[in-house]
Amino acid sequence: MFFKQIGIGKIIRQVNFKRRTPINPTEFIKWLLTAIFARQSLYRAKETPAFTTRTVRNFLNDGRINWQKFACLLASAVIKCLRPFIDSRRRLALIIDDSLFTRPYSKSTELLARVYDHDKHKFLHGYRALTLGWSDANTFLPVNFVLMSSKDPKNILGPCHNLDRRSLAGRRRYQAQSKMNQVAIELVSQALKHNIPAQYVLFDSWYSSPKMFDQIK
Repeated sequence: MFFKQIGIGKIIRQVNFKRRTPINPTEFIKWLLTAIFARQSLYRAKETPAFTTRTVRNFLNDGRINWQKFACLLASAVIKCLRPFIDSRRRLALIIDDSLFTRPYSKSTELLARVYDHDKHKFLHGYRALTLGWSDANTFLPVNFVLMSSKDPKNILGPCHNLDRRSLAGRRRYQAQSKMNQVAIELVSQALKHNIPAQYVLFDSWYSSPKMFDQIK
């Protein structure tokens, strides 16, 4: 019912998914969501006779699928369903935030970087998970995400296989090594482009700069 209401099939067709197996991609998404809400990993999730976890991993690792666009379109569809129930007096906002995603035992993970932890005041191995969310002060929905490496080549520990910006995967790798403020602006622009309503953009003070305010305005 949920998938039919938000039109998951239509969304999948818009994100460059090319069917390479006889299995409907909607079945992958259903299985993944069931595992996530059951707080299970791919290895612990209930098996299905329709496909193996290896097939799911291949689906998730396909660099031709635009997962950022998928997240945006999915959030937009959910918000569209919620709008009739949201009080018109509420203020809608996009929220930018980032958190440390540590990988202390990784050595050759792609674009692994030395990332500064502001709480522990030291560098750790990992990434910064930059996320964009939407809220009406009552409901929160994730809208988009980027796994950030480092813009300083000296801090990048893992290899980078392809930076051909003509490909989607190449653009994602380039984005991961860009300035976080600029990527945050890109996420906001993408959200507005996909009809996600917002009157405000909220973020931590360290994102603040005259250029940031000018671009958001």
